[in-house]
This record gives sequence, structure tokens and C-alpha cells, in this order.
Amino acid sequence: MYISLNWIKDFVDLDGIDIINLIKNRFTLAVAEIEGIEEKGKDLSGVVTAKILSVENHPKSNKLHILKVDKGDEIVDIVCGAPNVRVGMIVPLATIGATIGGMTIAPANLAGVMSNGMCCSAKELGISDDHSGLYEFDADTKLGVDVKEILPIEDIVFEIDNKSLTNRPDLWGHYGIAREISALTKRPLKKLDVFEKDTSNLDKLDIKVNSDTCFRYTSATMSGISKNASPMEIQIRLFYTGMRAINMLADVTNYVMLELGQPMHAFNNELVKSIEVKNVESDTKFVTLDNTERVLPKDTMVILGDGKISAVAGVMGGLDSEIKDNTNSVLIESACFHPAKVRRTATALGLRTEASARYEKSLDPKLTMTALARYIYLVQKIDDGAVVTSDITDVYNFHYDKKTIDISMGYINNYMGVELDEEFVVSTLKSLEFGVTQLGGGNLQIDVPSFRATKDIQGKPDIVEEVGRIYGYDNIKPKSCNMDVIPVDLQRKIADEYDIKYTLATKFNLSEIHTYLWYDYETNKMLGIKPTSYLRVINSLQKYNDELRSTLVPSQLKAVIDNKEDYSDFGVFEIGSAVVGLDGNNQSIEHKKLCVTLYNKNENVQRLVELKEMLEYTCNEVLLTPIKFVKSESKDDYMSPINYYDIYSGDLNIGFIGMIHPATSSLIGKCQIVTAEIDFTKLITVPKQVVSFETVSKYPVSELDFNFLINKNMNYSEIEKIANSINSDINYKVSLLDIFDNNNDYLSYTLHYVIGRADRTLSGEEIENFHKLVIDTFAKNDISLKM
Repeated sequence: MYISLNWIKDFVDLDGIDIINLIKNRFTLAVAEIEGIEEKGKDLSGVVTAKILSVENHPKSNKLHILKVDKGDEIVDIVCGAPNVRVGMIVPLATIGATIGGMTIAPANLAGVMSNGMCCSAKELGISDDHSGLYEFDADTKLGVDVKEILPIEDIVFEIDNKSLTNRPDLWGHYGIAREISALTKRPLKKLDVFEKDTSNLDKLDIKVNSDTCFRYTSATMSGISKNASPMEIQIRLFYTGMRAINMLADVTNYVMLELGQPMHAFNNELVKSIEVKNVESDTKFVTLDNTERVLPKDTMVILGDGKISAVAGVMGGLDSEIKDNTNSVLIESACFHPAKVRRTATALGLRTEASARYEKSLDPKLTMTALARYIYLVQKIDDGAVVTSDITDVYNFHYDKKTIDISMGYINNYMGVELDEEFVVSTLKSLEFGVTQLGGGNLQIDVPSFRATKDIQGKPDIVEEVGRIYGYDNIKPKSCNMDVIPVDLQRKIADEYDIKYTLATKFNLSEIHTYLWYDYETNKMLGIKPTSYLRVINSLQKYNDELRSTLVPSQLKAVIDNKEDYSDFGVFEIGSAVVGLDGNNQSIEHKKLCVTLYNKNENVQRLVELKEMLEYTCNEVLLTPIKFVKSESKDDYMSPINYYDIYSGDLNIGFIGMIHPATSSLIGKCQIVTAEIDFTKLITVPKQVVSFETVSKYPVSELDFNFLINKNMNYSEIEKIANSINSDINYKVSLLDIFDNNNDYLSYTLHYVIGRADRTLSGEEIENFHKLVIDTFAKNDISLKM
């Protein structure tokens, strides 16, 4: 955004102040980042007013003319190609030695005729982009006068980074910037001149607001307008701040917007006499001011003039109701719309304008009345024949809550680390137009101005920031804080997440990945899978990728597809978010999930057992949260119906482990893919196992191996339960050594027992009795040793 210092000087006296230093340093530190400073008119000199006395055609050119020009102290010959040249015009003349546009004017031979200077257009003066002809002064303009004495060409324009103003809607106009400079320089802020006459004796306008996203609509009509061009001061200021002059009525709407930050629109009152604000009921075609036909999506907020769409609310007006050069009556709109509504409309239309950029920042609805009064004042100042022809009509549907903040000097000083005087704090806040009531004892009651209450000032820290930035952050000397250092317990979810990632990456050599929260449409389509989704994104930036995931498995399958050509055997894991359902208020229930996937081009490897052992070690040994696996069936058709198990911790179902269905994995290639997913949010709710320590026995242990024939239909969890049910006073641990397929209905399980006592060495008889006890225990469950 460009800011004109001449404009700022309308509201703050800056005499005697180093302006460049103020803007580059104090303003940047206290208010907003400055991207550049340009001194307009600095390179223009030697250009004076001159009158054309005669015009002759050039003998050797159809486009050039030979002029006699009176520049006050002498008459000179000028060769000029401007199409609008005529006798009697008073124009800018760049004399010999003048500098303009980076060049120095010298006598020049143009097609055989000497030219002793150059008559200038507005573009050559740097005050407009109009190069259609010579700039013309009023007929009574004195000759030989430096044009800088007549036109406000000299100015300092600085550019503010828009991103630094995102939360400051009050700074999107010159008056808001002037308020900040007033506070920084401790110079008073001049009151804005506005129209103040009572219009209640006039008829109200027919204004209907039928959209709850129109917060306020303020309007009035004017007629008797005879001047169609705005003064050069306004035109130059508009040009310097990035806008072009159109006509007086349109220029003043843009001028007020750049001055107050409040967008306005002027309708031709001969074409628009009544207003209705509503949302369109279906997709609707509409031609905007830039002469482009656009399709307005259903529910777009529009302004109807006499029943016809005349503007897209908050974005751009329509071509049919635009102000022409000969328009002599106008209906003025000064409105406030819902910021998100305007942003969505501008995005949908691909049409972001100066108006929409401001509405998106949450403007103060109270500003509409001020802007309208300012507009009327300026129009009547320019054209003394212009009169207000209606009562100022105001439909005010939404009021932001008034904000009052109680704060103490102790809080402010402690927060900033400096001792400030209460009067300094009060005067600083008042200079920024905060209301301040001194309650005594260093306590203050702060009334937040409406233009800062829409999205900026929320609490006590914001008040401290206001004081601090005007005081000067560079004036605050850093020092160590005096406070007790108290260790903070690490949250379980953070510690467990770190331990899981560290274990899987370092012990099991898996690669961590990070995938998107939404399903990849093309991957799911290729694999023919339709995983559950509870939420869909409206206006997704990626076509079709609009379903938020409830499981991480499809995301990991995409990672497998992306990496399978480079690696024949790998594993990936992720702890990521998933939407697992909706609550009673239709709000998303979001959980974190751990998903691990192993891939191998060899279809015959036992990756499922390997993955099971990874999870057991990670949960049982690292997290101290034991898990178990229970045979189950998946509801997802991309999971194998045979090799699928639910994962439990205690009685809580926290996830699953299984093999990707061969029909799905075959679409990826000849391979085996196994995956497991644990609901991490549920897992960390399970109490950790209490760690108990025992003295290591100094006596030797004995080891026993048993080879049992077990029916293939029996789950290992049942076998494990039997193996750990040996009723003996001997200490023992059991583990699975091997499984052998006998190519019949039975598998051979080799179980390994480690037995011993803490008080003595086991006798041979005790070992033999334990051996028999194990066989008998399995025999009671119809399981016998392999002979």
C-alpha cells in the first residue's frame, strides 16, 4: 500500500521533523514494515508555465508542429507532436537545461527545425499515465511560473508491506496512518472535515438489506453536479498511491477509500433509485465494471439497483450503472460486509480488488457513516452546486461488542520490564484514541475504539503492546528475568511420540514420512478402494482431493507406490492426524494415529510376524503399555480377510494389524504389503505398566525346549496363554523359537523355557518335574509333543 506524505500532512503538522528518518526507523519499528520510499518530483526542475502564441505545420512532417511559445521572459520556438496543441493553451514547458524523466533538455534539431525546449504531457511530469496530449493549465495561469508552485508534484511516497497490516484494518487508509504518526511525534491529529447538516427533513431512500452478511448499509443521493473532473491535487494523490483518475464522482469514492480505508461505490442515480442487498439464488451472469462477464456462484452477495444486479457486494460494481462523465446525480453506497463472505466471493471470481482487500480485514461498521459524510463534504467542496437530495439512510444490522479492558500499571511495567509513568501510558493510549479512565492506585480502565475492536485488540497483552511500540522497543534494555526455575514434567503424548519415532527409526531402520490429511483421489481410484471419510473440504485447491482421511493406510500405500521402483524392501511409518468421526454438534473428532507399513517384492516372506514383533517391542518394552493381538475380520475390502488381527491394550481396542489384500497389492506389483495402525490418542490413555525390579539370581538357570503339534486353527494368543499358565513355584519365562509347517492340518511350534530359582540351583528332579508339568498342562488342552 502506498502512502502520500502530503496527504498525511493534511492531518498532522510535520514541520521541523526529519520525515525520512521517521518513516525508515520509528514507523517501521512501531507500526508496519516499509518496503520503499520514493521522493516524487525530486528529479523535475526547469519546467515553467508557457502560452502557445502560434501553431504552424512542420514542412517535413505530418505529425509535428512548429510553435511560438511565450514563457514569460522570452518567446521561444518549440517543435511539438501533441495532437491537442492549439493557440492560447497554457502548458508546461521544459526549458533548456531542465531535468525531466531522468534527462536534461537541450536544443534539438527535429526534422530540420531547432526546438528550444519541450512542451510536456501529464505523464512526462510524472503526475499521471496520460500521454494523449499536452497538459493544460487554466487560462488565467501566470506565465513563467515553476509548475511545482502550481501543482503538488513534490511528495514523499512510502510503500507499506501489506502483510504487516493484516490485523490492522484501521491502517488501510491515510487517516489511520496519520493517527499513528501523530502518536509517534506527539503532534495533535486534526479532525476530519465532514458533512454535518441535518437531512432528516428529506425523504429516506428505499434501502432493503436481505442478507445477514451485510453488517451495515449507509446511503444518500446528491444532484446538481456539474463538474466532471476532480482537482489535480486529488488526481495526483490518486496516481501516486496507485490508482488512476476517472471522473470526479468516481475519483472521490477512491479518494475516501484511500483516506479512511472504507470502500465506497457511486451509482448513477438516474439508473439506480432503490437498493436491495441479497444473495443470488443460483449461478448468475453479470458484467462488472471492467467489462468482463462473470458467473456469480449461488449465494454470492449482490447489490440490486431497481431490481437488477448493479454490483458484487464488496468486490466491484456493474457496467450498466457506472458513473459517466456527464452524470449529474449520484446514489452513494458506504457499506460494511462480512469479511469472510467478501473473501470467498473474490476468490471464487478470481477478482481481488482494492475494495475486497479492505473488506477482508474486518472493517469497523461505524466507519460507513463517517466515510459517507466525508464524501459529501468533498463533492460539495469541489462543486458548490452539488446538493444532498435524500435523508442519509442507514441500515445497521450488526454491532461488534464493545471491548473494555481493566489493567494496572504494575502489569504493564512488569510485562515490559521498564518503569513507565502513568501519565505517559494514559497520554499514549489517548493519542491512539483509546478511552482511558484512571481508577486510582495505578489501575486503568481502557475502552477500545471500535476501529481496533473488530479483530485486533483482545486483551491486556495487546494494551501493553500499544504502549510498548510507541515508547519504542529499542528503548527497552534487555535484562535477565528474576524468577524461580521449576522443571516441567514432559507430557506423555510428547514423550511417547518421540520414543516411538526413535525406536522405529533407529532399532528397526524404518523411514518416517509425512502425508497429507486428505486422501489422494488418484491413488484410491487406481487401487479401487473407498476408505471412510467423515468430512469433505469445500473449494479444495486440488481437484477431487477433498475427503479428509479417517485412516492413514491409503496414504502409506501411496508412499509405497512412490518408492517401490527404487527399493525392493522397505518400511515406513507416520504419526499423523485423522478424522475418526463427528460429535453431537457435527464437529470433527480428530485423533492421532500411528501407522506402520512394510513392503517386500518377495511375496513369501513373513513380514506380518516381523511387524508384530516391532509393535510388541515398541509398546511393551519402550512405552510400557502392553498390547495383544486378537483374530478378527476387517471391514475394509483392501485388507486381507485371513491375516487380520485387532490390537488391544487391556480391554481397549486401539487398532489393527494385517496384510493388504492380494487383489489390492497386485495392482501395485508382485509384492507383499503388511500394515498396522494404532490409535495413538487412545494408546496414551492406557495406564503404563508399573516397572518392578528384582535382584538378578546368582544361581544358574536351565533351558528347556518343547516341540508341540498344534492345529492350524488355533491362534498363537491361545498357545501363549497356555504356555504361561504353568502352576509352579519355579520362576520361568517362555518364548516362541520357531514354527514349522508340516503340510497338513498341524503346525510344529517350538517353545523355549528358561527356568530357575533366586535362592538356589535347581535339582535334576525339579527340572524333570517342571518338564512333565509343561507337557501335562498342554495335554489338558489336547496338545501333544511332536514325536
